[in-house]
Parts: sequence; structure tokens; C-alpha cells
Amino acid sequence: MTTNSIKLTSPRELLAVVPFLLGFTPSNSILTLCLSNNKLGLTQRLDLPRPQDAHDVAQALLPTLVTENPDSVILIGYEDHAGDSLPALKALSSALQSSALTIHDRLVVRDGRWRSLDCYSPSCCPPEGSTVPEPADVPGVISEFVGQGVSPHPDRESLARQVEPGPQAAAVARVLRSRQRAPSRAGNSPSVPRAELFAAWPRILNSEASSISIEDAAMAADSLMDIDLRDAMVAWLCPGTLGLDELSEDIQELFSGLESALHWEDIDPAPTGAQRAIQDALIRLCAMLPDDLAAPALSVLASFVWFRGDGALARVALARALRCDPDYRLALLLQQMVELAIRPGR
Repeated sequence: MTTNSIKLTSPRELLAVVPFLLGFTPSNSILTLCLSNNKLGLTQRLDLPRPQDAHDVAQALLPTLVTENPDSVILIGYEDHAGDSLPALKALSSALQSSALTIHDRLVVRDGRWRSLDCYSPSCCPPEGSTVPEPADVPGVISEFVGQGVSPHPDRESLARQVEPGPQAAAVARVLRSRQRAPSRAGNSPSVPRAELFAAWPRILNSEASSISIEDAAMAADSLMDIDLRDAMVAWLCPGTLGLDELSEDIQELFSGLESALHWEDIDPAPTGAQRAIQDALIRLCAMLPDDLAAPALSVLASFVWFRGDGALARVALARALRCDPDYRLALLLQQMVELAIRPGR
């Protein structure tokens, strides 16, 4: 995740914020966090590698860190057993030093306690470690997240379950199958006009809506099978990626109507609460879609959350998208962008 608005003053505050940055509480993980102008920037997380793979993992992470060119880097190892994270921390330390990147600190977290590998003062870094703070212990630091309705999941698996097919997926599939069997007005084509399919989106993205109907989910899934509409949705959600004025007039008209219906002139300057509502709606939609229909919606969700800097949610959305359709080109492109920390429109 990338967020250049967070300024922290201690490892204690940093460790309180990490679950909010990732969207879940990490375990058996290695994290790299970039600092520039005393503010937190790019954050990356990987599962702890096997000791024999630590060097290769460090070399894989290094190009992104070099490109980011931070003032310094913080390394954090989350481990279940003493010493599990040390091979990865040592390999990353060596890689950073070889590229003249400054290491700000190296932390190890285990059993609810943390310690610094680079602090030898018993007064601030006791040998037994210090307790990892609860969010309530540092309310000023996490207040922005709380205000946005952000609450970290207990683990990555819980985060990923959000976008897995839920109990409504079978009903959506039945609606789409029945529509495909029904003859169109022309009597020879199963296609539904764009405007008719697109009519579901104002209802889905309405910030006051707490649910999505089966019919609207089916219409939205069908609309994203239209590559032009899918790309336009990404362009609209992620300003700077593709200009809507580059698309056909009928698509421009549809999105102009969508903005009017939602009373938003643009997504980018919209309040964070509005962006959060869009994210929640896209998650609900993805959970309503069966695997054979989900890759486009999951890719739209991944585009939007990665545009906002949420790499963890983007990764789990792309994991399901590519499980559903290993050759889905937008998901493959986004996967490369996430791996290389290239954010759209940035």
C-alpha cells in the first residue's frame, strides 16, 4: 500500500498502523516500508521465505525499492518462532546496503511483542521486547483510519474471503443463463443494449444502498463482458488512467448520466467516504458472481483499490480473478503492476 499522508514518530506507532495499512494483521511475514520526508510511503508484504530462498526474495523486492528511492527503509519481520524472520531480514539488509539504500530500523514481532535489531539501549529496547500496542493505545495515529470506517481483518485469509463467491452467486448465474436463452427483441441476438445493462450501476454504486439485487448483479456482470464498458468503468474510477473522452460518444453519455445520478462530478476528488462506499459496493458485487463471470468485476475492483494504494485487497481480488480465468489480460496486467508497485495514473 502507498500512503504519503501518514507521519509516525516511533516504532510503537508504526506497528499499531501496519494492520490498517495492509487491511489485515500480518503473521509469518516480511514487510518493507519506505520513508520519505519523514512520512510513510510504499509498503510491501510477503510471506516469510524459507531460509534458502531469502536471497532470491530480497533480490525480487529490491528493484521496486530502488525505483521508489526512499530516504530510508524500515524492515519488519513477523514470526511465530524465534529466528524465523532473521534470514529474510539479513538478506534484505544486505541487498539494501548494496544499493546504497539507508535502513532506518529493523523490527521483529513475535507473540505480541516487538524489539529492534538495531537498538541496544535497555531503557527503550528491553531484551524481552515491548508489547505491540492495541489501536486504543494510540488513538491519534489510527483515528483517520477509524474515521474512514477502516477496520483490519484478523488475517489475510479473512480479507480474501470477502471476494469469494457467496450464497447469491448461484442465483446470479441462473438469471444470466435464463437471459442468454431468451431471444432478443430482434429475435436473433442474445445481446442486451448497453444502456439497459448499465442502468444497474447507479443503483449498485449508490452510497445509501446496503445490498445489491440479484438482477442488478447479473446486469453489471453482463455489462463488464463488454470490454469497452469495462475499460470505461476503470477510467472513470481511476482518473488519469484513460480519458473518457477517448471512448465512444455513447459510453461518454452513459458515464455522464452515472455521475449525475450519483451527484459526483469526479471520483478522484470525492470524499474518502464516497470512495470507501464504491469499494464496498464492488466487493459485494464480486462476492455475488460465480467464477465463470467474476474475472471482469474482480479486475475492476483491483484497479480501483490499487489506484487508491490498497495492494493487499488488490492482490486477493487478482488471485481470484486469475483462478477464474488464468488468461484474463487485464488481471495479468494489473498483477504485473502490483508486483512492480506501479500505480495507475501516478
